[in-house]
Amino acid sequence: MMDAATLKAEFERLGPWITQYHIDGETYGGFFDALNDARVTQFFEVFPQAQTILELGSLEGGHSLALARHPGVQRVVALEAREPNLARARFIQSVYGDQIVEFVQANLEDCDLGQWGRFDAIFCSGLLYHLPEPWTLLAQFPAVSANLYMSTHYAFDNEASVTRNGYQGKLYQEFGVADPLSGMSDQSFWPTLAELERMIKDCGYTQVDVLVTNTEHPNGGIVNLKASVK
Repeated sequence: MMDAATLKAEFERLGPWITQYHIDGETYGGFFDALNDARVTQFFEVFPQAQTILELGSLEGGHSLALARHPGVQRVVALEAREPNLARARFIQSVYGDQIVEFVQANLEDCDLGQWGRFDAIFCSGLLYHLPEPWTLLAQFPAVSANLYMSTHYAFDNEASVTRNGYQGKLYQEFGVADPLSGMSDQSFWPTLAELERMIKDCGYTQVDVLVTNTEHPNGGIVNLKASVK
């Protein structure tokens, strides 16, 4: 473990950060405490036996390390498009001494998930609503894992003014490649909740269960759900 001064300097060099880390009683990084995010807890509540996990959109590695430190987990493959995010994630990985997570650069708008093999479950949090064609990525999921955990924004019914690939929803303006919290394209497509459930089933999952919804978020509705192939 590097000393506090060196640690602080490295955080500053690699910044600005979104994810917050607590190390030896000190707080570093940004505002989002991903290692203690309730969605990771919820993931293991619905898929307690998951030992191999594919994470989509790993940002700066907070969720990745939280998944990896859960008892019984043997492998986490964490996919992320932006190299600066991966640099921060790999730095944090070295700080924590993690040996389980494999961070991989991949644009999830255009990649073959099958190249990383099969997994006990997919963890997809904060990613789907950044895609212009979410059904394209979803179509790959069942062949990669029979179990899916997802947390994503969706469009309210009264906002559903466009139809894409047969699904009703809305277009959302992203903020460009330079923004680490945006998608890689200029616009994304948010289906309504009902259409999202239909999209997931159309892609091959036979059971979709909504775990919780939040209609009060300032950026729009959020749903946490699980899906399985039975």
